[in-house]
Amino acid sequence: MKKSSLILRFVKNICLFGGLFIIVSIAVDWYRKPTAPAEFSQKVLSDTQNQPHIIAQMSHEQPMLLYFWGSWCSFCRFTSPAIQELTQQGVPVLSVALKSGSDAEVANYLQEQGYHFPAINDPTGEFSRQWDIQATPTILIIKKGKIINHTTGLTSYWGLKTRLVLANWAW
Repeated sequence: MKKSSLILRFVKNICLFGGLFIIVSIAVDWYRKPTAPAEFSQKVLSDTQNQPHIIAQMSHEQPMLLYFWGSWCSFCRFTSPAIQELTQQGVPVLSVALKSGSDAEVANYLQEQGYHFPAINDPTGEFSRQWDIQATPTILIIKKGKIINHTTGLTSYWGLKTRLVLANWAW
């Protein structure tokens, strides 16, 4: 009898703390919600390889990820491999390297880490300020040029995959 009540209490505590964690995470994401600049989806953005990217085109067929990160960011070191894995699976990704050095330094960092997603360099943070980015990593899911979802801080592969599946059902 005692063993079953102990297990029940343990399950209740796990559910309580899990629910509390989810509520706090949603509140933090809501507080840190980025604001897209006007006409962001039509603007031509050049990455460190001088390749042009237009968010509206990238997100027309399927949801895309706009990933704000920094080479100095410890949480980004855990999130970037998930972004790379999604890139390899064909998810359109455009990243923004926030205050991570010159174009060459960003390209070298990506190559050293084995990341193959395109990166726009934001050496002064001006581009990120236009989006009201308050934390790294920040990931926006964009579909047909509209922001569908976003998250800040540490994120897992499965968390991103779930958000992408849900974004496919949006609209």
